[in-house]
Amino acid sequence: MPEAEACAVAIVDDSALSANDKLAAALNRADFWDILRRAQAGRPPDQVRIVVKPELAGFAVGSPTVTDPRLVERLIDLLHDRGFSNVAVVGTADSSALWAENRDLYALSDLLGYRYVTPKGRGYEIVDLAGTQDEAAFPVDCALRGSGIARQWLDADMRMVFSKSRTDEAAGYALCLDTLIGVLPLIDKDLHYRKRRRAGDVVAPLLRMAPVQFCLIDAIVGAHGAGGRRAPVAIATHTIIAASDIVLADYVGALKMGLDPETSPTFARIVRTHPLPKRYIVAGPLGSYRNWENVPAMSLQAAGMRNRAETLDRLVEPWLQRLDPELFPLKHPLDGRLNAMLAEFFADSGDNATGQWLLMLVNTLLACIGEAIGSYRTLFDKDALRRRAVPLGIDLDAIPDGAFAALVEELLHLEPVAARAPLVSDELGWQYLDEAVVFRYMRTVPIDYDLFVWHVDIARTIQFMNDYLGGVLVALAHDRSGRPVRQAERNIYLPQPNYLVLYQGKPIDVSKLEVVEYGANRHRLFWKTVLSENNSATYDDGIATFERTTDGTRITITGRQQFTLPPFWQVFDPSFVPGLKDRLVTHAYQTFFDRTIANFEALVEGRDIRIGRPVDEPAPLPAEQIMTLLHQIGEIAMPLLQQLSGKHDPVTAGASHRIDADGFVHITPAQSVASDPEQWAAEVTRFIDGLGQAVRRDLTTSHQVA
Repeated sequence: MPEAEACAVAIVDDSALSANDKLAAALNRADFWDILRRAQAGRPPDQVRIVVKPELAGFAVGSPTVTDPRLVERLIDLLHDRGFSNVAVVGTADSSALWAENRDLYALSDLLGYRYVTPKGRGYEIVDLAGTQDEAAFPVDCALRGSGIARQWLDADMRMVFSKSRTDEAAGYALCLDTLIGVLPLIDKDLHYRKRRRAGDVVAPLLRMAPVQFCLIDAIVGAHGAGGRRAPVAIATHTIIAASDIVLADYVGALKMGLDPETSPTFARIVRTHPLPKRYIVAGPLGSYRNWENVPAMSLQAAGMRNRAETLDRLVEPWLQRLDPELFPLKHPLDGRLNAMLAEFFADSGDNATGQWLLMLVNTLLACIGEAIGSYRTLFDKDALRRRAVPLGIDLDAIPDGAFAALVEELLHLEPVAARAPLVSDELGWQYLDEAVVFRYMRTVPIDYDLFVWHVDIARTIQFMNDYLGGVLVALAHDRSGRPVRQAERNIYLPQPNYLVLYQGKPIDVSKLEVVEYGANRHRLFWKTVLSENNSATYDDGIATFERTTDGTRITITGRQQFTLPPFWQVFDPSFVPGLKDRLVTHAYQTFFDRTIANFEALVEGRDIRIGRPVDEPAPLPAEQIMTLLHQIGEIAMPLLQQLSGKHDPVTAGASHRIDADGFVHITPAQSVASDPEQWAAEVTRFIDGLGQAVRRDLTTSHQVA
């Protein structure tokens, strides 16, 4: 769209219009037909490929979290009326397909009300975008590198998102940007596109690769309240929103809810790379919906915290989801039993303040357990951590021409300062310089230089250092031999030292510009930090040098670092104890670089040095893990319980028997709980049900006394 042309957004809530007429009016007022004509580019209208992605995340017919199928079919009729007959409704299954029945795209669409034929008799396709994928569509500098996307979405002439007006427990609200994630292929979308990657980091490359040309929000009936998709509460808001810019559509949709649009982390991330149009026209009232209720701030924070506890959040999701069990029965009996007890109790309703407070406490508890597990893994089981997939974070087009030469010059001036730092060991010397630590670590390893540099690529030195958890490296220029000489890189490391994780220490997340030099007897890497996404570092600059010596390879690492301390260590400054801070710094740097050298040696020996598990490694459903655990507990505990109860014979206790014609006794052992995890599940759910009744009784009694 030309820069001088204003983008239009339409808000249609005319009380005299039907829902279908509001849709038609919204399309007209938001200049949809002009936009479609530009996409037509002079071709016959039936040759223009149009795909529509509606919101399908509902668990009952008529759910307020689902785009009304009648509106989608009305849109198809309006397109056909003007000759645009090449229209398909598209989507994919989401995470709920792993734990509930009838959640594949075609069964779900049918149950929600899609009929493949419009009221005017126009046939349309529903296309599952999880089919043929273009695995090379996304560039290396984005979080989706290596992921696929369907050609049907990429090749469409007009891509449309038809979302729903709804609150979200963890993000505040979910509109078009959230619905767009549904075009990606992996079934477990919550795991791969919202937990292991940030949703905003996923949507950004989607918009860059295949921009959405038009957006609609069905707010005829919205889903408001604290429950979000989990326990939606319907409210009639009689509105359709239409816009040619997806960020603008979400911006206006959030304002209509009475929310700051940046309440959603996804929107806050996207608006940095896809800002609002410089000029736009709003046709319609921007006032908030009447009687609309958003997620309370404390509930939003607690749900967001639980959302970061990957396994525990996935475990309880089917237990808390309000659904129609006839249409979408839960696959696992344990999930079914717990859902029957918990989903209604924790549903958002005006007379269920007790349930909401308890849910907030449960979410906070689960979040604390998740953090404790993460801390344990950081300290003692790093291979159980998950690697990070992140975008580069640097606008490569904004890098000044002289930035690379300037960083080399700056670091060369720093090198003699680090060389004069007082030695604290045979390898390490360091000192403070304007609150930053300037250091030099030097060590010679008895490995032939040529062999060493063959296995330890100087350009990837930072990725080979201790506790590297993930990142991205983009080569920007190469020498005549094809080796990178200018690079941009983003790195994520575990908190340093690792024990800072116990004090809410942040992972070190820094983006850098780099210069690589190659010589016959020396390889060097210069790097300078230009951005820290999580504000974990002010400085993380340095030089890594590999040099040939008569007895092997000398490794020298010179640097300047200043990391952000957790609040605890900002308040209780170890400087107050004489000598303590210096000993902590020395130990941290000595340990880090000793382990880094060990990584280099392992690379020469051909050993894998990576920590953590792959980003897109499939994860078993938590309910299945629980049943396995219950079975193991039963095998261990049941013999002891039988002895304590006087049943010393594990074979004949509770067994049935028969005597055959020859007088032989045939014993059929009773099936014990140890061999039947389903019985354990029944006992667990019975216990939780009793506990819930006791809690409700106690709270009701205390309320009546008060």
